[in-house]
Amino acid sequence: MGVGQSLKGNMNKGKGKEMYYLGIDIGGTQIKAVVLDAQGEVIEQSKLETEDSALNPEIWKLKIFGLIQSKTEELVKGDPSKLRCGISAPGLADGGNTKILYMPERLKGIENFDWSKELDREVTVLNDAHAACLAEYYGYFQSQNIKNMLLLTLGTGVGGGVIINGELYQGAMQRAGHFGHTTVDHMGNPTMTNMVGSLEYAFGNFSVKERTHGQFDSVKDLVAAYHRGETLATYWWLSSVQKLATALASLTNAFAPELIVLGGGIAAGAGDLLMKPLQEFLPLYSWSPDGSLPEIKAAHFQGYAGAMGAAFYAKSKFKTNQK
Repeated sequence: MGVGQSLKGNMNKGKGKEMYYLGIDIGGTQIKAVVLDAQGEVIEQSKLETEDSALNPEIWKLKIFGLIQSKTEELVKGDPSKLRCGISAPGLADGGNTKILYMPERLKGIENFDWSKELDREVTVLNDAHAACLAEYYGYFQSQNIKNMLLLTLGTGVGGGVIINGELYQGAMQRAGHFGHTTVDHMGNPTMTNMVGSLEYAFGNFSVKERTHGQFDSVKDLVAAYHRGETLATYWWLSSVQKLATALASLTNAFAPELIVLGGGIAAGAGDLLMKPLQEFLPLYSWSPDGSLPEIKAAHFQGYAGAMGAAFYAKSKFKTNQK
Protein backbone atom coordinates (compact mmCIF):
# COMPACT_ATOMS: atom_id res chain seq x y z
CA MET A 1 0.00 0.00 0.00
CA GLY A 2 2.97 2.33 0.14
CA VAL A 3 3.37 3.10 3.82
CA GLY A 4 4.56 6.70 4.17
CA GLN A 5 7.81 8.06 5.41
CA SER A 6 8.08 8.97 9.08
CA LEU A 7 8.59 12.64 9.87
CA LYS A 8 9.54 12.19 13.52
CA GLY A 9 10.96 8.73 13.55
CA ASN A 10 9.31 5.54 14.73
CA MET A 11 9.46 6.09 18.49
CA ASN A 12 5.68 6.28 18.85
CA LYS A 13 4.71 3.48 16.50
CA GLY A 14 3.01 0.43 17.88
CA LYS A 15 2.60 1.71 21.43
CA GLY A 16 -1.16 1.34 21.25
CA LYS A 17 -1.70 3.92 24.02
CA GLU A 18 -1.40 7.22 22.19
CA MET A 19 -4.24 8.92 20.31
CA TYR A 20 -3.65 9.48 16.60
CA TYR A 21 -5.55 11.18 13.79
CA LEU A 22 -5.43 9.89 10.23
CA GLY A 23 -6.36 12.28 7.43
CA ILE A 24 -6.91 11.00 3.90
CA ASP A 25 -7.30 13.28 0.88
CA ILE A 26 -8.90 11.66 -2.18
CA GLY A 27 -7.76 13.35 -5.37
CA GLY A 28 -8.25 12.53 -9.00
CA THR A 29 -4.68 11.28 -9.43
CA GLN A 30 -3.41 10.62 -5.90
CA ILE A 31 -4.63 9.60 -2.47
CA LYS A 32 -2.61 11.37 0.22
CA ALA A 33 -2.49 10.50 3.91
CA VAL A 34 -1.22 12.27 7.01
CA VAL A 35 -1.00 11.05 10.61
CA LEU A 36 -1.13 13.55 13.47
CA ASP A 37 -0.20 12.75 17.05
CA ALA A 38 -2.22 13.85 20.08
CA GLN A 39 -0.55 17.29 19.98
CA GLY A 40 -1.48 17.83 16.33
CA GLU A 41 2.05 17.33 15.01
CA VAL A 42 2.55 15.53 11.69
CA ILE A 43 4.42 12.28 12.28
CA GLU A 44 3.87 10.56 8.95
CA GLN A 45 2.72 11.18 5.42
CA SER A 46 2.25 8.96 2.38
CA LYS A 47 0.62 8.84 -1.03
CA LEU A 48 -0.86 6.32 -3.43
CA GLU A 49 -2.05 6.48 -7.01
CA THR A 50 -5.84 6.87 -7.11
CA GLU A 51 -6.39 4.87 -10.32
CA ASP A 52 -9.84 6.35 -10.85
CA SER A 53 -10.72 4.67 -14.14
CA ALA A 54 -13.68 3.13 -15.92
CA LEU A 55 -11.96 -0.27 -16.04
CA ASN A 56 -11.85 -0.59 -12.25
CA PRO A 57 -13.98 2.29 -10.99
CA GLU A 58 -13.68 1.69 -7.25
CA ILE A 59 -10.12 0.44 -6.75
CA TRP A 60 -9.36 3.74 -5.00
CA LYS A 61 -11.91 2.82 -2.34
CA LEU A 62 -10.24 -0.53 -1.67
CA LYS A 63 -6.89 1.25 -1.31
CA ILE A 64 -8.36 3.52 1.36
CA PHE A 65 -9.85 0.56 3.24
CA GLY A 66 -6.44 -1.07 3.25
CA LEU A 67 -4.68 2.11 4.32
CA ILE A 68 -7.00 2.64 7.30
CA GLN A 69 -6.70 -0.99 8.35
CA SER A 70 -2.92 -1.05 8.09
CA LYS A 71 -2.50 2.20 10.05
CA THR A 72 -4.85 0.96 12.75
CA GLU A 73 -2.78 -2.18 13.20
CA GLU A 74 0.55 -0.40 12.95
CA LEU A 75 -0.13 2.57 15.23
CA VAL A 76 -2.70 1.42 17.80
CA LYS A 77 -2.62 -2.38 17.72
CA GLY A 78 -5.99 -2.61 15.99
CA ASP A 79 -7.92 -0.33 18.38
CA PRO A 80 -10.01 2.05 16.18
CA SER A 81 -10.91 4.22 19.17
CA LYS A 82 -7.27 5.35 19.29
CA LEU A 83 -7.02 6.24 15.59
CA ARG A 84 -9.65 8.76 14.51
CA CYS A 85 -10.10 9.09 10.76
CA GLY A 86 -11.04 12.00 8.53
CA ILE A 87 -11.51 12.07 4.76
CA SER A 88 -11.14 15.03 2.42
CA ALA A 89 -12.71 14.81 -1.04
CA PRO A 90 -14.05 17.01 -3.82
CA GLY A 91 -17.79 17.60 -3.80
CA LEU A 92 -20.42 18.66 -1.28
CA ALA A 93 -20.54 16.87 2.08
CA ASP A 94 -23.76 16.13 3.97
CA GLY A 95 -24.86 18.12 7.01
CA GLY A 96 -23.31 15.66 9.44
CA ASN A 97 -19.99 15.42 7.58
CA THR A 98 -20.36 11.67 7.13
CA LYS A 99 -20.31 11.39 3.33
CA ILE A 100 -20.06 13.22 0.01
CA LEU A 101 -23.54 13.89 -1.34
CA TYR A 102 -22.65 15.39 -4.71
CA MET A 103 -19.59 14.67 -6.83
CA PRO A 104 -20.46 14.31 -10.52
CA GLU A 105 -18.29 12.70 -13.18
CA ARG A 106 -15.35 11.56 -11.03
CA LEU A 107 -14.71 9.02 -8.25
CA LYS A 108 -17.62 6.77 -9.06
CA GLY A 109 -19.13 5.33 -5.90
CA ILE A 110 -18.24 8.19 -3.60
CA GLU A 111 -21.66 9.85 -3.67
CA ASN A 112 -23.74 8.85 -0.62
CA PHE A 113 -21.09 6.37 0.52
CA ASP A 114 -21.20 6.25 4.32
CA TRP A 115 -17.63 5.56 5.41
CA SER A 116 -18.50 5.20 9.09
CA LYS A 117 -21.16 2.59 8.39
CA GLU A 118 -19.02 0.65 5.95
CA LEU A 119 -15.95 0.59 8.21
CA ASP A 120 -17.86 0.31 11.51
CA ARG A 121 -15.96 3.23 13.01
CA GLU A 122 -16.38 6.99 13.12
CA VAL A 123 -15.08 8.69 9.97
CA THR A 124 -15.58 12.40 9.29
CA VAL A 125 -15.87 13.65 5.71
CA LEU A 126 -15.05 17.16 4.51
CA ASN A 127 -14.90 19.03 1.22
CA ASP A 128 -11.27 19.20 0.08
CA ALA A 129 -11.06 23.00 -0.05
CA HIS A 130 -12.60 23.22 3.43
CA ALA A 131 -9.97 20.74 4.58
CA ALA A 132 -7.17 22.83 3.06
CA CYS A 133 -8.56 25.86 4.88
CA LEU A 134 -8.46 24.00 8.20
CA ALA A 135 -4.90 22.85 7.55
CA GLU A 136 -3.77 26.44 7.13
CA TYR A 137 -5.75 27.65 10.13
CA TYR A 138 -5.01 24.96 12.71
CA GLY A 139 -1.55 24.26 11.36
CA TYR A 140 -0.31 27.82 11.22
CA PHE A 141 -2.53 30.87 11.59
CA GLN A 142 -4.57 30.06 14.71
CA SER A 143 -1.43 30.49 16.80
CA GLN A 144 -1.14 34.04 15.41
CA ASN A 145 -4.48 34.93 16.99
CA ILE A 146 -6.27 35.10 13.63
CA LYS A 147 -10.04 34.73 14.12
CA ASN A 148 -11.45 35.40 10.65
CA MET A 149 -9.76 34.00 7.57
CA LEU A 150 -10.53 33.11 3.96
CA LEU A 151 -8.65 30.58 1.85
CA LEU A 152 -8.84 30.44 -1.94
CA THR A 153 -7.43 27.46 -3.81
CA LEU A 154 -6.29 28.51 -7.28
CA GLY A 155 -5.83 25.52 -9.55
CA THR A 156 -7.84 23.74 -12.22
CA GLY A 157 -10.78 25.63 -10.74
CA VAL A 158 -11.15 27.96 -7.77
CA GLY A 159 -12.40 26.74 -4.41
CA GLY A 160 -12.05 27.91 -0.87
CA GLY A 161 -12.97 27.91 2.77
CA VAL A 162 -14.12 30.31 5.48
CA ILE A 163 -13.06 30.64 9.12
CA ILE A 164 -15.37 32.80 11.25
CA ASN A 165 -14.55 33.46 14.90
CA GLY A 166 -12.06 30.60 14.87
CA GLU A 167 -14.44 28.00 13.43
CA LEU A 168 -14.87 26.51 9.95
CA TYR A 169 -18.07 27.85 8.41
CA GLN A 170 -19.61 25.35 6.00
CA GLY A 171 -23.03 26.95 5.51
CA ALA A 172 -26.20 25.45 4.07
CA MET A 173 -25.51 22.32 1.99
CA GLN A 174 -21.89 22.62 3.22
CA ARG A 175 -21.11 24.72 0.17
CA ALA A 176 -19.69 27.89 1.72
CA GLY A 177 -16.38 28.96 0.23
CA HIS A 178 -17.14 28.17 -3.40
CA PHE A 179 -15.57 31.48 -4.33
CA GLY A 180 -14.89 30.33 -7.87
CA HIS A 181 -18.62 30.48 -8.54
CA THR A 182 -18.90 34.18 -7.72
CA THR A 183 -18.91 36.63 -10.60
CA VAL A 184 -16.33 39.14 -11.77
CA ASP A 185 -18.06 39.84 -15.12
CA HIS A 186 -21.85 39.89 -15.45
CA MET A 187 -21.54 39.53 -19.24
CA GLY A 188 -19.17 36.57 -19.11
CA ASN A 189 -19.60 32.90 -19.94
CA PRO A 190 -21.81 30.82 -17.59
CA THR A 191 -20.37 27.99 -15.48
CA MET A 192 -21.96 24.68 -14.50
CA THR A 193 -23.64 26.53 -11.60
CA ASN A 194 -25.21 29.05 -14.03
CA MET A 195 -22.99 31.83 -12.68
CA VAL A 196 -21.90 34.15 -15.49
CA GLY A 197 -18.38 35.51 -15.69
CA SER A 198 -17.15 33.48 -12.73
CA LEU A 199 -13.85 33.93 -10.92
CA GLU A 200 -13.16 30.28 -11.74
CA TYR A 201 -13.42 30.99 -15.45
CA ALA A 202 -11.31 34.15 -15.12
CA PHE A 203 -8.49 32.44 -13.22
CA GLY A 204 -8.76 28.66 -13.31
CA ASN A 205 -6.43 26.48 -15.33
CA PHE A 206 -9.34 24.71 -17.06
CA SER A 207 -10.27 27.78 -19.13
CA VAL A 208 -6.87 29.27 -19.92
CA LYS A 209 -6.76 27.97 -23.48
CA GLU A 210 -10.11 29.55 -24.27
CA ARG A 211 -9.23 32.80 -22.48
CA THR A 212 -5.98 33.13 -24.42
CA HIS A 213 -7.47 32.26 -27.82
CA GLY A 214 -5.59 28.97 -27.95
CA GLN A 215 -2.17 30.50 -27.28
CA PHE A 216 -1.54 28.79 -23.91
CA ASP A 217 -2.48 25.34 -22.66
CA SER A 218 -1.83 26.05 -18.97
CA VAL A 219 -1.56 28.93 -16.55
CA LYS A 220 2.01 27.78 -15.88
CA ASP A 221 2.92 28.46 -19.52
CA LEU A 222 1.06 31.78 -19.46
CA VAL A 223 2.92 32.95 -16.35
CA ALA A 224 6.26 31.90 -17.83
CA ALA A 225 5.53 33.99 -20.94
CA TYR A 226 4.50 36.93 -18.74
CA HIS A 227 7.82 36.58 -16.89
CA ARG A 228 9.61 36.80 -20.23
CA GLY A 229 7.77 40.05 -20.94
CA GLU A 230 5.61 38.83 -23.84
CA THR A 231 2.94 41.43 -24.56
CA LEU A 232 -0.16 39.29 -24.97
CA ALA A 233 0.77 37.05 -22.06
CA THR A 234 1.22 40.15 -19.91
CA TYR A 235 -2.22 41.39 -20.92
CA TRP A 236 -3.96 38.06 -20.28
CA TRP A 237 -2.22 37.34 -16.99
CA LEU A 238 -2.68 40.80 -15.51
CA SER A 239 -6.32 40.81 -16.61
CA SER A 240 -6.85 37.62 -14.63
CA VAL A 241 -5.01 39.03 -11.61
CA GLN A 242 -7.09 42.21 -11.80
CA LYS A 243 -10.28 40.16 -11.68
CA LEU A 244 -8.93 38.20 -8.74
CA ALA A 245 -8.26 41.52 -6.97
CA THR A 246 -11.87 42.65 -7.48
CA ALA A 247 -13.07 39.32 -6.11
CA LEU A 248 -10.87 39.57 -3.01
CA ALA A 249 -12.03 43.14 -2.39
CA SER A 250 -15.65 41.99 -2.68
CA LEU A 251 -15.06 39.05 -0.33
CA THR A 252 -13.42 41.40 2.15
CA ASN A 253 -16.57 43.53 2.15
CA ALA A 254 -18.71 40.43 2.73
CA PHE A 255 -16.63 38.61 5.36
CA ALA A 256 -14.23 41.20 6.83
CA PRO A 257 -11.33 38.75 7.30
CA GLU A 258 -8.05 39.69 8.90
CA LEU A 259 -6.28 37.37 6.49
CA ILE A 260 -6.76 35.88 3.01
CA VAL A 261 -4.62 32.85 2.15
CA LEU A 262 -3.98 31.81 -1.45
CA GLY A 263 -3.26 28.15 -2.08
CA GLY A 264 -3.40 25.69 -4.96
CA GLY A 265 -1.03 24.98 -7.81
CA ILE A 266 -1.34 28.36 -9.55
CA ALA A 267 -0.54 30.33 -6.40
CA ALA A 268 2.38 28.05 -5.55
CA GLY A 269 3.80 28.14 -9.06
CA ALA A 270 3.37 31.84 -9.81
CA GLY A 271 4.68 33.11 -6.45
CA ASP A 272 5.61 36.79 -6.61
CA LEU A 273 4.46 36.98 -10.23
CA LEU A 274 0.97 36.70 -8.72
CA MET A 275 1.45 38.39 -5.36
CA LYS A 276 3.18 41.57 -6.54
CA PRO A 277 0.61 42.70 -9.15
CA LEU A 278 -2.23 41.50 -6.91
CA GLN A 279 -1.03 43.77 -4.09
CA GLU A 280 -0.89 46.66 -6.55
CA PHE A 281 -4.41 46.07 -7.88
CA LEU A 282 -6.13 45.53 -4.52
CA PRO A 283 -6.12 49.14 -3.26
CA LEU A 284 -7.93 50.23 -6.45
CA TYR A 285 -11.04 48.27 -5.42
CA SER A 286 -10.82 48.05 -1.66
CA TRP A 287 -12.90 49.91 0.90
CA SER A 288 -10.72 50.66 3.88
CA PRO A 289 -12.25 53.15 6.34
CA ASP A 290 -9.26 52.93 8.70
CA GLY A 291 -6.62 52.51 6.00
CA SER A 292 -6.01 48.83 6.67
CA LEU A 293 -6.52 45.87 4.37
CA PRO A 294 -6.48 42.16 5.15
CA GLU A 295 -3.12 40.51 4.75
CA ILE A 296 -2.73 38.36 1.65
CA LYS A 297 -0.41 35.42 2.21
CA ALA A 298 0.60 32.29 0.32
CA ALA A 299 -0.49 28.95 1.75
CA HIS A 300 2.09 27.05 3.77
CA PHE A 301 0.75 23.57 3.06
CA GLN A 302 0.35 22.52 -0.55
CA GLY A 303 0.26 18.88 -1.58
CA TYR A 304 -0.81 17.47 1.78
CA ALA A 305 -3.14 20.30 2.85
CA GLY A 306 -6.34 18.29 2.26
CA ALA A 307 -5.09 15.32 4.26
CA MET A 308 -3.86 17.56 7.07
CA GLY A 309 -7.17 19.38 7.23
CA ALA A 310 -9.10 16.10 7.29
CA ALA A 311 -6.97 14.93 10.23
CA PHE A 312 -7.42 18.24 12.06
CA TYR A 313 -11.18 18.06 11.52
CA ALA A 314 -11.34 14.52 12.92
CA LYS A 315 -9.32 15.75 15.90
CA SER A 316 -11.63 18.73 16.48
CA LYS A 317 -14.77 16.55 16.28
CA PHE A 318 -13.26 14.09 18.76
CA LYS A 319 -12.53 16.90 21.21
CA THR A 320 -16.07 18.25 20.78
CA ASN A 321 -17.58 14.82 21.46
CA GLN A 322 -15.43 14.49 24.59
CA LYS A 323 -16.90 17.62 26.16
